[in-house]
Amino acid sequence: MEFAASVPFLMLALALVWQVLLLGITAMYASHGAAEAARQAAVTPDDMALVDEETRKRVRPPWNGEDVMNVEIVERDGARYARVALAMPIFLPGVSGPWDVTGEARVVTEVEPREEVSP
Repeated sequence: MEFAASVPFLMLALALVWQVLLLGITAMYASHGAAEAARQAAVTPDDMALVDEETRKRVRPPWNGEDVMNVEIVERDGARYARVALAMPIFLPGVSGPWDVTGEARVVTEVEPREEVSP
Protein backbone atom coordinates (compact mmCIF):
# COMPACT_ATOMS: atom_id res chain seq x y z
CA MET A 1 0.00 0.00 0.00
CA GLU A 2 2.77 2.46 0.85
CA PHE A 3 4.58 1.73 -2.40
CA ALA A 4 1.41 2.34 -4.43
CA ALA A 5 0.91 5.66 -2.63
CA SER A 6 4.48 6.78 -3.28
CA VAL A 7 4.57 5.94 -7.03
CA PRO A 8 2.81 9.18 -8.14
CA PHE A 9 5.33 11.24 -6.14
CA LEU A 10 8.23 9.33 -7.66
CA MET A 11 6.83 9.89 -11.16
CA LEU A 12 6.38 13.61 -10.43
CA ALA A 13 9.97 13.84 -9.21
CA LEU A 14 11.19 12.03 -12.32
CA ALA A 15 9.18 14.38 -14.56
CA LEU A 16 10.66 17.43 -12.80
CA VAL A 17 14.21 16.08 -13.19
CA TRP A 18 13.54 15.44 -16.89
CA GLN A 19 12.19 18.98 -17.36
CA VAL A 20 15.27 20.47 -15.67
CA LEU A 21 17.45 18.36 -17.98
CA LEU A 22 15.56 19.72 -21.02
CA LEU A 23 16.05 23.26 -19.68
CA GLY A 24 19.80 22.66 -19.39
CA ILE A 25 20.07 21.23 -22.90
CA THR A 26 18.04 24.11 -24.33
CA ALA A 27 20.23 26.68 -22.53
CA MET A 28 23.36 24.92 -23.82
CA TYR A 29 22.08 25.05 -27.42
CA ALA A 30 21.04 28.71 -27.04
CA SER A 31 24.51 29.64 -25.79
CA HIS A 32 26.27 27.60 -28.47
CA GLY A 33 24.01 29.01 -31.19
CA ALA A 34 24.71 32.57 -30.03
CA ALA A 35 28.47 31.93 -30.12
CA GLU A 36 28.21 30.51 -33.65
CA ALA A 37 26.00 33.41 -34.78
CA ALA A 38 28.51 35.92 -33.33
CA ARG A 39 31.38 34.14 -35.10
CA GLN A 40 29.60 34.22 -38.45
CA ALA A 41 28.41 37.83 -37.96
CA ALA A 42 32.02 38.87 -37.32
CA VAL A 43 33.04 37.53 -40.73
CA THR A 44 29.92 38.37 -42.77
CA PRO A 45 28.17 41.26 -40.98
CA ASP A 46 25.95 42.12 -43.97
CA ASP A 47 24.53 38.65 -44.63
CA MET A 48 21.96 37.81 -41.94
CA ALA A 49 20.69 34.86 -43.99
CA LEU A 50 24.15 33.25 -43.83
CA VAL A 51 24.39 33.95 -40.09
CA ASP A 52 21.02 32.26 -39.56
CA GLU A 53 21.95 29.29 -41.80
CA GLU A 54 25.31 28.67 -40.11
CA THR A 55 23.74 28.91 -36.66
CA ARG A 56 21.05 26.37 -37.51
CA LYS A 57 23.66 23.95 -38.89
CA ARG A 58 25.35 23.78 -35.50
CA VAL A 59 22.30 23.17 -33.33
CA ARG A 60 20.68 19.74 -33.36
CA PRO A 61 17.09 19.08 -34.36
CA PRO A 62 14.42 19.77 -33.14
CA TRP A 63 16.00 22.82 -31.47
CA ASN A 64 17.04 24.31 -34.84
CA GLY A 65 13.54 24.41 -36.36
CA GLU A 66 12.09 27.57 -37.89
CA ASP A 67 9.34 27.74 -35.28
CA VAL A 68 11.70 26.95 -32.38
CA MET A 69 14.84 29.07 -33.00
CA ASN A 70 15.09 32.82 -33.52
CA VAL A 71 18.47 34.34 -34.49
CA GLU A 72 19.07 38.09 -34.47
CA ILE A 73 21.87 40.64 -34.20
CA VAL A 74 21.17 43.46 -31.73
CA GLU A 75 23.07 46.63 -30.88
CA ARG A 76 23.44 47.71 -27.27
CA ASP A 77 25.83 50.20 -25.63
CA GLY A 78 27.76 50.68 -28.87
CA ALA A 79 28.43 46.97 -29.36
CA ARG A 80 26.77 44.28 -31.47
CA TYR A 81 25.48 41.04 -29.95
CA ALA A 82 24.17 37.83 -31.46
CA ARG A 83 21.02 36.69 -29.68
CA VAL A 84 19.51 33.24 -30.09
CA ALA A 85 16.14 32.46 -28.51
CA LEU A 86 14.92 28.87 -28.33
CA ALA A 87 11.41 27.83 -27.39
CA MET A 88 11.52 25.83 -24.16
CA PRO A 89 10.31 22.26 -24.72
CA ILE A 90 7.69 20.82 -22.38
CA PHE A 91 8.46 17.16 -21.53
CA LEU A 92 9.42 16.27 -25.13
CA PRO A 93 11.87 17.98 -27.48
CA GLY A 94 9.80 19.49 -30.27
CA VAL A 95 6.79 20.24 -28.04
CA SER A 96 7.34 23.94 -27.38
CA GLY A 97 6.01 25.75 -24.38
CA PRO A 98 5.27 29.45 -23.91
CA TRP A 99 8.76 30.27 -22.58
CA ASP A 100 11.98 31.07 -24.40
CA VAL A 101 15.57 30.42 -23.36
CA THR A 102 17.97 33.07 -24.68
CA GLY A 103 21.69 32.97 -25.30
CA GLU A 104 23.77 36.00 -26.21
CA ALA A 105 27.35 36.50 -27.42
CA ARG A 106 29.24 39.64 -28.38
CA VAL A 107 30.22 40.07 -32.01
CA VAL A 108 33.89 40.99 -32.30
CA THR A 109 33.88 42.57 -35.73
CA GLU A 110 36.57 41.43 -38.15
CA VAL A 111 34.98 43.10 -41.17
CA GLU A 112 33.18 46.42 -40.87
CA PRO A 113 29.58 46.38 -42.17
CA ARG A 114 29.11 48.20 -45.46
CA GLU A 115 27.40 51.55 -45.17
CA GLU A 116 24.13 51.85 -47.05
CA VAL A 117 24.58 54.53 -49.74
CA SER A 118 21.40 56.26 -50.78
CA PRO A 119 21.15 57.42 -54.39
